Amino acid sequence: MQAKTKYALSGTAAGLVNGLFGGGGGMVLVPLLNGWCGLAGKQAFATCVAAILPLSAVSAAVYLLRQAFDWAAALPYLIGGLAGGRTAVPPGQRHMAAGTVRRLSAVRRREVYPVKSWLIPMAAGFGAGILSAWGVGGGTLLLLVMTLILGVPQQQAAAVNLLYFLPTAAMGVIAHKRNGLLETEVLKSAIPWGTTAAAAGALAATTLDTAVLRRLFGAYLLLAAAGSLRQLWRERRRK
Repeated sequence: MQAKTKYALSGTAAGLVNGLFGGGGGMVLVPLLNGWCGLAGKQAFATCVAAILPLSAVSAAVYLLRQAFDWAAALPYLIGGLAGGRTAVPPGQRHMAAGTVRRLSAVRRREVYPVKSWLIPMAAGFGAGILSAWGVGGGTLLLLVMTLILGVPQQQAAAVNLLYFLPTAAMGVIAHKRNGLLETEVLKSAIPWGTTAAAAGALAATTLDTAVLRRLFGAYLLLAAAGSLRQLWRERRRK
């Protein structure tokens, strides 16, 4: 199979997932670019961010036109995502994780209503923004926080996630381009096919019942996790 065909198919798969669920396209695209198309790790992550950016823009436009969006509810996530994408600090402060879990547990028990309205959404957007700038599953994490912890409807969570990703990814793409990590040939083939698939996925998502969409998203996460574990197992066997 020709390289351009692989790039196009990879973009199509990522676009369909990104449009249907409002995120998660990177979890599809990075393994395909790295394992199937032969890109090195850094190039795969950087090129993924650049490819997902227009896919997210098209998907977000569909969600907005279909009125699956609430600007007031989205604002904290967008502010946090913008700040996180700009910061993109290296990870390492693991002691913060336990405190975050305790705060999220309190919100889950509905003990802190103002926190649930603004502080947790901004914190979630900030953390996911950092991961998205690196090209590491930030959108999927934010979707899980919104739907499972904060109770945001699936379609609205998808629209928020897509919009928040745009400025975050744009800043990441600028940095990746300066570092010479973008593979333009991949982008030329992946983006046209990916945007078409993203529009189709977003249209489907805005017509499906929320419960059905949640089940599909859960099934996708299970498949993605299984694929990641399989890849790790293969890498360990090679060593």
